[in-house]
Order: sequence, then structure tokens, then C-alpha cells
Amino acid sequence: MKVLKFLLITLLGNSLAYAQKESHHEHIGTSSVKLSYETLDFENSKKKDDGKRYGVELDYQDKKHHYRFYYEKSDTQTTALLPKDLEVNKYALKYGYAFDKKSALTLSYINVDDNLMRETDGGHIYGLGYRYKALSLTEYLSDYKHFDVYQTDLKIGTKKKFDKLLLSAGIIGKYIHLKNKESNRFTQKAKSDYFTTGVKIHAHYDEYHLSLGSYVGKRIFAVMNEGMKVQHHSMEFKESYLFDMGKKFDNVLLHVRYSKHKAKEVPINNDNVKVENLSFEMEYLF
Repeated sequence: MKVLKFLLITLLGNSLAYAQKESHHEHIGTSSVKLSYETLDFENSKKKDDGKRYGVELDYQDKKHHYRFYYEKSDTQTTALLPKDLEVNKYALKYGYAFDKKSALTLSYINVDDNLMRETDGGHIYGLGYRYKALSLTEYLSDYKHFDVYQTDLKIGTKKKFDKLLLSAGIIGKYIHLKNKESNRFTQKAKSDYFTTGVKIHAHYDEYHLSLGSYVGKRIFAVMNEGMKVQHHSMEFKESYLFDMGKKFDNVLLHVRYSKHKAKEVPINNDNVKVENLSFEMEYLF
């Protein structure tokens, strides 16, 4: 009933909404396989030291349908506060249907498998979005054992081409509401409402890609990457900065991405945590 109620409310809201094309590059009529490897470094954290993350994504898109599947595995070394190292598996699915060149509907789902965080282990994250021209609206419901998270993403984007140079920019606002947060110590110290704003600028010249991005404003349990990832630990992110560059070689696209975050471990009130991520991606188009 909870999922059905969420879908009905979202459909009514989206009937008044506008939306945009997704920010990633579209390859209509092709399939792709993406492999990723990421390192994680935690500074001033009382729970985590460093970790590694592995991912694989399958993508297919034609004129009407867009299918994506993503699997992610994370192994993180922990401190003496935790009984063992952290192991997380996440499974994400996303489907998009284009009504025409101006509008489309998207559905997404993520499942979380966590060996330590019982509060979010087994969590189900549902997403429903609609786009029209330059605007998009997406609603998410994160269904955990003792609490729920409702998230609204509103995004606007633009593109401009100069000969071989294609510039694109997007602004996104994320509103997050926690329901039943007082039911467990995992979320008791969190706020009920969060709002954060993100900006991303992307340049595509010939076979080269370059992106810069930033999030300002606090967020927690946020669904990210257009419904393909979720931050399921009780960590309040305050600032995030991203740098990405890539190059295409025939049917292979290589990417290097660096990001840095300032955060707070909410349950133990540990502030000034810094997280650095360095990732390498290889995508094959066929």
C-alpha cells in the first residue's frame, strides 16, 4: 500500500510537471557496457578508513525505450567502533519511455544489501519521473525498515553548440524529507527536512569530455545519479565537488573522475568528515 500510495501521489504531481532529457550522452540504437573502479578515502571519520568500489552497468536505448542495469560492490575498512569491515551490494534498474522528442517517463528501482547497517539493509528505493523539454521532475521513495525518505528532484538544463564544441549545463534542486526518523537511533539526530542545490557544466569537444560540478546545501539518504545510486548511511553531506574528464577511442570511452565531500556522521555527531573519491571508468559501445 505504501508503494501504491507513493505512485498515485507522484502521478498526480507529474501531470502538472515539466522535465528534461537526462544529462548523460544518448546513444540511440546502441548498447553499452561500463566497468568502473573507485577508491574511497575517509578523513576524520570514526567509523571508516578507506575502501574500494566496483561497478558494472548495462545500457540499451532505442527511439522509444531506454533500459539500464547497474550493479555495485563496495568493500570498506572500518575502525574499532564497528565489529567488522563493511560490505555493500547495490542493484539498480531504470527504464525510460519517450512519448516523443519532447517528453518521456522514467521508472527506477534500487535494492541495498549491507552487512552492517541493519537499519537500511534490504532497503527498496523507487523512482518515478517525467520530462518535458528543458525541465524534469522526479519523485523518490526510499522504503527502509524503520523509516522512509521522500525526495523530490527538480532539474533544468540547457545546451549550446559552437562548431565542434558542445556545452551543456544543468541546475538541480533536491528536497528530502525523513518520515518516522524518531523511531531509531540511526536517524534520531537527523533533521526532518533537507534541501541541496547542484550545478554541473559539461564540455564535449571532438572526442574529449570535461565536467565540473558542485552540490551546496545539506543532504542525507539522497538518491543520486538520476536514480542509479543512493547514499544509504546516516551521513549528512554539506558540500560536494566533482571533476571529470574523458576521451573516446573508436567504440571505447575512458573516464577519470575525482570528487571531494564534507560530511557529518549523524548518529555519533562527528563533524568535519572529509571523503575523497577517485574513479576510473571504461565504457564500450556496440
